[in-house]
Amino acid sequence: MKPSWESSFRVLTLMAGSSADGVSAALMRLRLFPTPSYELLVGKTLPYPEALHQTLQQALNLPAPELFQLSITYTDWTADILHTHFSQWIYDLIVWHPHNLYHSPSEGLTWSLGDSERLRAKAKAPIVTHLRARDIAWGGTGAPLIPNADAYLFTTYQTLINLGGIANITHLPTYVAYDIGPCNQLLNALAAQAQPPLPYDPEGQIAASGQVIPELLETFLAHPFFQHPPPKALDNRTVQEDFVKLFCSYSAPLADRLHTAVIGIVHLLKSALIEVGARTFTLTGGGTYNTFLVRRLVEMVEPLGISYRAAPAPLVDYREAIGFGLLGLWRWLNHPNIDRRWTGAQCDTYSGLLSL
Repeated sequence: MKPSWESSFRVLTLMAGSSADGVSAALMRLRLFPTPSYELLVGKTLPYPEALHQTLQQALNLPAPELFQLSITYTDWTADILHTHFSQWIYDLIVWHPHNLYHSPSEGLTWSLGDSERLRAKAKAPIVTHLRARDIAWGGTGAPLIPNADAYLFTTYQTLINLGGIANITHLPTYVAYDIGPCNQLLNALAAQAQPPLPYDPEGQIAASGQVIPELLETFLAHPFFQHPPPKALDNRTVQEDFVKLFCSYSAPLADRLHTAVIGIVHLLKSALIEVGARTFTLTGGGTYNTFLVRRLVEMVEPLGISYRAAPAPLVDYREAIGFGLLGLWRWLNHPNIDRRWTGAQCDTYSGLLSL
């Protein structure tokens, strides 16, 4: 029997961030009628084991056989976390956004780790995955996709910025969304150079103790990606090759490089808020806990009449996972889930592969 839109659905999203540090898992009850709404039942942040984390950091350089084996290893780890953390829960659908390695819309290319048929066999539940590909096939950017859910689930917010591995913005009044630039990928890579290495700079404390390096800041802000008009999407390979290598190899104290990275990111965020015409904004994602970054951003935009509206913790931590749950559910029900107004595609699409 085909599911009824008047029903509620239990959807489990497994959302890998571009920082390659772990997965956000959100089990929610979703209702579509009369308008989409959600209830978050369980939220978990599940870090990768150190060995897997290290391999993911080097994945772009792996030869094909090792890369394919990594895809299987990644799938089996995902199946293990389902068994460990969610075996006592009942859910109708898994929406799986695994670790993305390649994303180049201009080349018609997007590729993520993971074998959804293998996970389907192990998880014993239907799976929706690979949500970007069809939008790219129709000329879209394939990212960010979360605005398609923001427009239904988070309508009380005017402008949303996600501070993940890559920062992106959604401006609901004008249906504008795009990737802004690197964020936690860059900051965490620098924190890993501390002695001893850190997974991240807690509350931006190291960055706050440093000073701006003018030449490094100028080089960062001059990158061609920042000059492109939206819609636009930034891929992990560009972040690693053009930004992480630049900052990690620059000869200067770590505190100064981290400080410069934060100030550069803040400049990009400020420019994006001005560009979309924001009057209020809300931050989500792990970078929201970098209090130094948030404080500098607020100090920079408040004189412009742009105010900060803090989000509740569940939204900060699980906004993208919740949103992808809605997109995956729509795909499962054979309903358009990607709106061309956000991505620049030629048409709205039913995006996502089904392993039923």
